[in-house]
Amino acid sequence: MKTNILFKILLIIFFYSFNSYAQKVSNVTFVQEQSNIIISYDLESKMTCKISLFVSIDDGKTWQGPLKKVFGDAGAKIASGNHSITWNVLEEFEELYGDKIKFQVKAISDEIETVSIGNQVWMKKNLDVSTYRNGDIIPEVKNLADWENMKIGAWCYYNFDQKNGEIYGKLYNGYAILDSRGLAPEGYHIPFFRDLSKLVDFLGGKSLAGGKLKQKGISLWKSPNNNFSTDEYGFTAIPGGQIKVPEKNQTFFSHFEGIGESAMFWWNQEFSQHWCFKLTHDTPHIHGYMSNIYDGLSVRCIRD
Repeated sequence: MKTNILFKILLIIFFYSFNSYAQKVSNVTFVQEQSNIIISYDLESKMTCKISLFVSIDDGKTWQGPLKKVFGDAGAKIASGNHSITWNVLEEFEELYGDKIKFQVKAISDEIETVSIGNQVWMKKNLDVSTYRNGDIIPEVKNLADWENMKIGAWCYYNFDQKNGEIYGKLYNGYAILDSRGLAPEGYHIPFFRDLSKLVDFLGGKSLAGGKLKQKGISLWKSPNNNFSTDEYGFTAIPGGQIKVPEKNQTFFSHFEGIGESAMFWWNQEFSQHWCFKLTHDTPHIHGYMSNIYDGLSVRCIRD
């Protein structure tokens, strides 16, 4: 029995989340009924979504969730329309008290395309989000001078051309990878070195893995890629190139390079170094190398 548990909510604020997969949660309201809170919301989405509920007791500085003691229109396969979630507060928290309590409803598309390789599940396309996992906007940069001076997470299109983004996704700097708000969508993460090692081992080693990951042919890749790619598992890596920024001891100017020739992907910076893995048009190898935190590279996420 929890009849003596303090349960007092002085202020509850709800807000919507929106991300680049075109999900929108709005018109969020609530009714408190004893130890339950009933949350109503509207969902706009072309695809069904996974709905999660989060709570903050410090005015949104930190979040707890997804909340588990919920029923109703939460979880996977929620379509557009008017919905409600019931949260049994006292089944999850012994108390909820204060004047800085906030709730957040998140909608993540169920339709993110994935591919299974061994027992791993990877996104089939390059990341193309413009917000962090909590809904905060990641700034877009549209010229080289601004890109060089960014000290926070940012993204751009190759050559600052949106048409390239429609094919290759966005290029992100290292600050975006490191940001604690999370670049990867809910349920996914930027691959760690251990994830990549497991992938490479499954594919037969570094000398073969690149060829098994690259899109076949030369529609996007330059020749002789068709001699070095099999795309056996549908990963379909495409050559989105990078934006390269010089280190202090280097003399070249910032520039774009590699479209059609190379695919470069960040991995998680667990050793405080800026590492990526690279596939090229003229070899079946996969290469790992240190990059610059200011560089702009593609991202492929792996499921948690």
